[in-house]
Amino acid sequence: MSTTLDFENKETAGKAKWLSLGILILAQLGTMLDNSGFAVATEALISQLGATMPEIQFANAMYPLIAGAGMVVGGLTGLFLGWGRQLRLGALLLAASALIAALAPNMDVLIFGGRVAAGLGAVFLVPSILAHVAGLYQGKDQAIAFAGIAGAVGVATAVVPLAMGAALDAFGFTPSFMGVTAYFIIVFLATFKLAPMPKAKFEGKFDLVGVILSSTGLLATIVGLLKISEWGLIAPISETTFMGISPALPLVAFGAITLFILMKWEKSFEAKHGTALIPSTFVKNKQVLIGLYLCAIVFLMFGSLFINIAYVQVVGGASAMAAGLLMTMFAVGMIIGTIVAPAKMSGMTVRSVCLLGFAISFVGLVIATFGFTEVGVNALQHTGLAIFGFGVGLLMTQASITVTTALEQRDAEQSGGIQATSRNVGQAFGVAVLGSVLMFSLTGEIKENVTNHAALSAETKEAVLAMPALPFTSTTDFELLLADVTESKEETQIILAINSEARHSSAVKTMFALMLIVASGLVICRGLPRRSLMENKKA
Repeated sequence: MSTTLDFENKETAGKAKWLSLGILILAQLGTMLDNSGFAVATEALISQLGATMPEIQFANAMYPLIAGAGMVVGGLTGLFLGWGRQLRLGALLLAASALIAALAPNMDVLIFGGRVAAGLGAVFLVPSILAHVAGLYQGKDQAIAFAGIAGAVGVATAVVPLAMGAALDAFGFTPSFMGVTAYFIIVFLATFKLAPMPKAKFEGKFDLVGVILSSTGLLATIVGLLKISEWGLIAPISETTFMGISPALPLVAFGAITLFILMKWEKSFEAKHGTALIPSTFVKNKQVLIGLYLCAIVFLMFGSLFINIAYVQVVGGASAMAAGLLMTMFAVGMIIGTIVAPAKMSGMTVRSVCLLGFAISFVGLVIATFGFTEVGVNALQHTGLAIFGFGVGLLMTQASITVTTALEQRDAEQSGGIQATSRNVGQAFGVAVLGSVLMFSLTGEIKENVTNHAALSAETKEAVLAMPALPFTSTTDFELLLADVTESKEETQIILAINSEARHSSAVKTMFALMLIVASGLVICRGLPRRSLMENKKA
């Protein structure tokens, strides 16, 4: 018997449909409230907790790191806990995480307390949202529901940065995140009004070994990637070493090997017990795999905004609210994209919509890149990000529905976990790779230009070259760093000019790296369904 509400024949069911969708959107908005708040909190974290850029990068990545490592599990636990109960548990954990962050005395507590708790909350909350959409909606209703969830991401990206930026500027970090705590308490209470979903019959044995393998493998892989800019790629740039080299790549290799073992284990576990964290139907289904890639790359593109936010605040000295305006421009474009796709493109094939989405995103990135200057950003940055956002919005409407329409009902509900994992791993991967490109290109260019500058003394050049890594920081902070390098005002001004040019150049190179990633999406579009999934007909 179908668990889908008969929306066409029952007025009460129709009301329940839109009320339930509204609650799910409220929950999705909350996850973006947390993430977007941290995205514009750079200056607040520096001034209140003395945070460094690597610490801020790690704090921003910790949420998708923990969430990505655990959401595969979250996609399975809802089958025997009940999706409504799991949704409420996630909301409570996210409320607790915001409270910990608000009261954190230092970055360690914020990262390993607040951000870890936020990731764990998302492990339960996000798969539950996606499972409710898969379980309560079908056909065009499901397309509209997924577009509504995607639109919620856009609305949050548009409104939250400005609201959180204004709150951070006016009240500071602690009161702002106390407000986030209150929001999640409201979400928790609202979930009691969701349309009920039958508790799925869970048969088989819970895969504890798979949980350990998946969490270990994903954590090791992403932490290794995140730490490249801090530990170094091969040659160590910190005191942390492994057999004389940077531990970053060995950690990534360990994670990859663990995930390979996981896949072998899951195959045998499913054959023996009938259940798995990653069912074989996911692995063998080409449409599912491509849909998961879409989920990953969309959130990678979303996570890439940290480049623009960091640049406008660090280089341009912009306030949190001004930095939020950049995210708002992106979000406005994304909202339009999520509205246009189901409303005006419902007859287009998934392949066509995604090709268009990737192409528009690429054009937006090119324009935004021309918006970087050595002193901040100009209007091209805002225009480019709006166009980029429109392309991302089109892609978001296709990603989840590509996965769910390729699976049977129970697998579609469980797929919320693996979808959420791909989203968060994609976002963490983007932060790691793009952050590494930014930091390594900055250090390399500064050292090269210092070495080749005839007006600098040999002693000054040697002092700069001896630094394993140079920070992406404000001109004022960089000038303080140079106090240990040279006492000459003339040399200080030369190196400050080199740093200014290198910051701009490294940001541009990072955007080029992002363009290559986006261009890779055009290649995988060949395997997407050549039919529409946004119409009321069977897939």
